[in-house]
Amino acid sequence: MDSISITLDHVVSVHPQENEKRELLSTFKEETSSIEEDDNYTWTKPFIRAMERDDWKSFKSLLDILPGEEARKVNEEGETFLHLAVASGKEQFVIELAKLMSPKDLVLTDQDGYTALSLAAVSGTKEMAEIMVERNHDLVLVCIEVSNDIHELPVVTAARHENTDMVRYLYGQTPKEQLHPDKGKDGAALLTKSIISDLFDIALDLLKRYPTLATSGDYDGTNAITVLARKPSAFPSGRRNELWQHYKSALGFKTRKTKSEEQAMEVLDILSTQVSMLDDKQLEVARVYQAVLEATKFGIVEFVYQVLKYNRHLENCKDRSGRGILLYAIMYRQEKVFNLIQDMRDRKCRFSYISEEDGNNNTLHQAAVYNRFSQIDKISGVALQMQRELQWFEEVEKLVPPKLKDQLNSQGMTPRDLFAEEHAALVEKGEKWMKETATGCMVVAALIATVVFTAAFTVPGGNNDEGDPHYIKTNVFMFFIISDALSLFSSCSSMLMFLAILTSRYAEKDFLLSLPRKLILGLSSLFFSIGTMMAAFCATLHIVCRHENRWVPVISTILAALPVTLFIMLQFPLLVDMVHKTYGPSIFAKKNNCILL
Repeated sequence: MDSISITLDHVVSVHPQENEKRELLSTFKEETSSIEEDDNYTWTKPFIRAMERDDWKSFKSLLDILPGEEARKVNEEGETFLHLAVASGKEQFVIELAKLMSPKDLVLTDQDGYTALSLAAVSGTKEMAEIMVERNHDLVLVCIEVSNDIHELPVVTAARHENTDMVRYLYGQTPKEQLHPDKGKDGAALLTKSIISDLFDIALDLLKRYPTLATSGDYDGTNAITVLARKPSAFPSGRRNELWQHYKSALGFKTRKTKSEEQAMEVLDILSTQVSMLDDKQLEVARVYQAVLEATKFGIVEFVYQVLKYNRHLENCKDRSGRGILLYAIMYRQEKVFNLIQDMRDRKCRFSYISEEDGNNNTLHQAAVYNRFSQIDKISGVALQMQRELQWFEEVEKLVPPKLKDQLNSQGMTPRDLFAEEHAALVEKGEKWMKETATGCMVVAALIATVVFTAAFTVPGGNNDEGDPHYIKTNVFMFFIISDALSLFSSCSSMLMFLAILTSRYAEKDFLLSLPRKLILGLSSLFFSIGTMMAAFCATLHIVCRHENRWVPVISTILAALPVTLFIMLQFPLLVDMVHKTYGPSIFAKKNNCILL
């Protein structure tokens, strides 16, 4: 067999004439007479080396000498050269080999039952699939065995591996009747995988054709409604820039939904309609109760509202511990769902929850528990996290029946005691964060105060014999004096506020208003002092370079904006966030307008 490799390698490099090819072919047939019975695949080495070098010309020369080898098994895994080309991402080889192979040969499978198209569905390109399907359209119907008794279409394979371009192409080529619920679980599997991959256009088209797929289980036992309930990024409520969206709404601007969000809402509408047709037993089998609680956990208020709108009975869904939607909203600090649920009827009964499995904790006890998996962790700054925890506890405290406020759990703790214990570490971290922030900012404020104080006695342009500044009557000089004085006063004020933070009491309630207010005033004063210091510096350059090199003050004024810009980028978002959370509108709406965006 080694002589075969040498002979074929010689063919690759020399390209002999036709008569020489016939002689080599004759020699090859003699030396491989027993290859059908005992094939160690040595003959494939020149082909594989040519493929690795992306040398199609040499590869084609070998095929010219050995016609028909393109459809032969080339390894113990039962793969053909086409399988190898797809697996290694050799797009040119795939296209050319598919042209050479007969439509029947394209259906050849490896020992795992994968056709070349099935492999392309996993990680290949759309172009690979196009040439194979063009040669044999039945390839889109050749299922592969994923596990025992589970066979899936290539489009489902592509969706399972999140090969989105391939999914869209194969979905267009796959006969839609193959995805009917009566045909098996391919339709449900494609639907759930499309939702996971944000292919809501395909999911929507599937549901419009076969609405019953909404609650049909796929190969993993999941369905569309349970998958969508864990997909907050598909809805407007899952956007990260929530503060910016709030201000846009406050200013009267309408929030534009993306096309994907619109399609997700249409999918949700169809799913909700299908859910409304189910009885209690079917709702349980389809795990709709679990889906509503999962959506609450992830804060998908659109999902909760839409499902409850079609089936108000789902307001009473509970987990095995008896915790309902309201408790989930409190536990995971999802204020939008909380606002939605608390406006519903029978509110007092909802707040009267007590669970023996949770140590006889009532609703207020649950609000006192610090859950590190809640969205509190998304808030920047430990002090602001503590502030939000206090806001949650006090809001729930206002709504629960009075008897629950002093009720003891199995550990003999009131809700307030439990809150103190659960948040002791957070208070400690918050104190450390506040002091470190105040210390760093105080150093900057002290440096600014030193600089601007000195500048007040070394005025630009110097003094006359009587000690008066030469340019005291000019507008630029007055601008310098005012800017310098404002910078000094604001930096001193900033130092005092940061000093107050360092010497403050750090009790739990101080994080609600007292400490954030001091930090807001300190950061605001520091920001103002930096801006006025830069303004005083620019005024000085204008006075000094008023006659010559006038470009210097212009350039310096532009550069003076750099530190101000850096401060805005690094610290201003924290300042705005803190002002919003301290003085802005409450996250707990008095009346809910269905969906709060």
